[in-house]
Amino acid sequence: MKIGILGCGNWGSVFGIMQHHNGHVIKIWEYDRDRARTVNETRNNEPFLIGHTIPNEIVIDWKIDTILDNVDIVVFAIPSQVLSDVIDTMQNMRALSDYYLSLVKGIDVNTLRRPSEIINQLPQARGKIYVLSGPCIANEIIRGEPTAAVLVGSDPVGVQELQRQLTTNVFRIYQGSDIIGVELGAAFKNIIALACGISDGLGFGSNAKGALIARGIVEIQRLGVKMGADAKTFWGLSGLGDLVTTSFSEESRNHTLGRKIGEGKILERARSEMVMIAEGVPTAEAVKKLADQNHIDVPICEVVCEILFHKKSPQEGIRDLMTRSLKHE
Repeated sequence: MKIGILGCGNWGSVFGIMQHHNGHVIKIWEYDRDRARTVNETRNNEPFLIGHTIPNEIVIDWKIDTILDNVDIVVFAIPSQVLSDVIDTMQNMRALSDYYLSLVKGIDVNTLRRPSEIINQLPQARGKIYVLSGPCIANEIIRGEPTAAVLVGSDPVGVQELQRQLTTNVFRIYQGSDIIGVELGAAFKNIIALACGISDGLGFGSNAKGALIARGIVEIQRLGVKMGADAKTFWGLSGLGDLVTTSFSEESRNHTLGRKIGEGKILERARSEMVMIAEGVPTAEAVKKLADQNHIDVPICEVVCEILFHKKSPQEGIRDLMTRSLKHE
């Protein structure tokens, strides 16, 4: 198949390389003209991809219409907060594809829309939208380490075909049916990963992280079910699987940002030290708004927001969680 990937960051380039080796024809969009030219000429995508080069057969271009021309699959691998702008850019394009696949993990902080809801604003994508999510640390995948993900979408036949086309010998894809649950789990888990990073930065051990993960999945499930998701989804690859991976991995950008904050750095300083975007920051604000709208209690998310946006100290945040009124599990 011919695949056009929007986003030349860490996951976008790794997904493209993986699918190139899987026999597909790959084009990748880099929005910055100068950077696109440099990556195309040198095949070097640092700092997003360290120690690996992009195969010569993969086209890199800054012109989005070039990337989308005559492709079977459009893949979105861009930050959640710029997805709406990209969809607006695509509105006047005539190129049609069979599949519109989101790898985006986040919620738009302004509209509170999930990625698939944003993509659905594109008329030619309606009825052809799919979401792929799971424990997918890109640096592990490029090293050839195995993982699995879940694929959900508008059309069960399309899900089955994409599963067949995109599965590799180290990237196993399962079929699912709960788009809401998969996207909410993928987004919300970044907030819990931030909390786990903060815990590590404070010097706490596995007990604290285990408690955060266990109670975090309760918060994710509580809000997700209220918004129409299936509770079981949050115990699968896009829920618990992704949550555990992101909360423990030293290569997780959300865990890394949280650790820096736990060590005493303010959000702006911690962000300035990172190359890649930690989606958990805007998502924390978005999820807090969704929880308030739906009258759902999300104490870990609330504390993370207080630490990130209202200068509460991490120590105070932990104390707030530990001194809440006692209740049944």
